Amino acid sequence: MLVAPASAPAQAPIVAASEEGVTIRPGDLITVSGRYDSLIRLRPRKKGTKYKLTKIPLGVRMKPKGVDHSAYCEKVAVANTFNVVIYDTWSHTVEVLEHDKFGLIADVQWDMACNLIIADIGGDSVGRWPRDGNLWLYTPGGDLRRIAYRQNWVNPTFLDMDEWGTLYIVDKGAGPKMPGTNGQWHFDAIYKVGAPRYTQPQELYKRPGLQVTAFAVQPDGTFLVGNGDVLLLLQKTSVWPLCGGKGFRRINGVDINSDREVFFVDGFDVFQDTFVYRLEDDYTCSLDVLAAGKMVQGAQGLVAGLPRR
Repeated sequence: MLVAPASAPAQAPIVAASEEGVTIRPGDLITVSGRYDSLIRLRPRKKGTKYKLTKIPLGVRMKPKGVDHSAYCEKVAVANTFNVVIYDTWSHTVEVLEHDKFGLIADVQWDMACNLIIADIGGDSVGRWPRDGNLWLYTPGGDLRRIAYRQNWVNPTFLDMDEWGTLYIVDKGAGPKMPGTNGQWHFDAIYKVGAPRYTQPQELYKRPGLQVTAFAVQPDGTFLVGNGDVLLLLQKTSVWPLCGGKGFRRINGVDINSDREVFFVDGFDVFQDTFVYRLEDDYTCSLDVLAAGKMVQGAQGLVAGLPRR
């Protein structure tokens, strides 16, 4: 059942995010750089060529985790570790959501009613994960309430939504125990919950080996998963390593557009070069480098192509 609404989050003053009023159009890729405290827009010039890179400064210190864009709501939201940053693509302004109930914010997701779903992994810890994660729903009216209530959420870390409004959640540390860790560390698990009430989460995937660093739902219901340095395709009964199991640095964002093109971000941290790839051919692991080097250093999360909502 839904928990009673909490008080509205305190909001920082709205500040101008871009003097030029950079727009976001269908087909753009969006990621977030913690090095430059900016959204990064990658816009295709022509099919088959590199994308044009534009930074959208946010005027806020960024430690980004996840990002989501809704063309219908005309907003981009960023999970910024201790708060949520919302960029209005129409007015080109920024809003910062903060709340004393927030722990560490790991991901965000717009739903079809322009509510913002927030994945909160709870308190920081060393060693064993505390079971104090939450999922929050922030409404256009400014109310914040807990949704998808589950007593044993561990650390809900990644979110995505399919075209029917079903929400998918990666709960970090909620899977089987990792061998050799004396029960202190666990693999990850995947759940789903239906809109619009977001009640009674259902377990979908809970097997050894899953350590998610990026997550996206495909139109056919399968999952694209960054599993550390490997890109995986998860089906109900099988796991397929894409690119022949090729090891990258660390996959920090993945998404698929309306043309079913797969894009992903590969980079370790803000001090090393980062790459944004388009997967041209899985069988030969043909990759189109869309952006690389210091221009996208520290990029986290990715939203690709035409939104499905």
